[in-house]
Amino acid sequence: MSKRSTTKCGAGKIVGLLALAALYLVKPAQAIESVIQRLSNPEMHCGYQPTLDLFNGVVNALSESQSTAAALTLRREDRRLELLIHFKPGQTEIPPNCLPKLEALNNATKAGRSGPILIRSSTQTGGSAELDLAVASQRLDAVQHYFRDNRLARKALVLELHPDTSSPLFGDAVRLPNMVEIYSSPAN
Repeated sequence: MSKRSTTKCGAGKIVGLLALAALYLVKPAQAIESVIQRLSNPEMHCGYQPTLDLFNGVVNALSESQSTAAALTLRREDRRLELLIHFKPGQTEIPPNCLPKLEALNNATKAGRSGPILIRSSTQTGGSAELDLAVASQRLDAVQHYFRDNRLARKALVLELHPDTSSPLFGDAVRLPNMVEIYSSPAN
């Protein structure tokens, strides 16, 4: 093989690799757009004014060394993010505008259109770790009691109390200090 054909072959491989890399970059861009679009939907949120900067949160998540855009699916294993309840700092009562959304999740689960509901709570009060866990626990209890008071079976709830305010959706790139995340599971 001549030097010229070797150079053409090497250049062809490089062009091919660049085209493949560009193809892989399109999918993460679509994933980012999908995540930002879904998180921007007001139906995803209730409570008080969210403090989450969606664009910077997603970009920061992608800049984490262990993060990939493919992970930004708003899912935890087979569970899908349904609702983000935003609390005022220090508040533990469910904001009134969240009740219709919780009722819809409750009805879907009782009707068999959804499997167990995962409720994840964490907080950051600026005080001690014990205070953070106490407030997060009270918020988790409030949501759990809502579902129990509305006759949702205990086995239909999975509860997670976390001392860390980072979200499994974004890793350590985004802190969610006053929020409870609610995920639905596929119907059994």
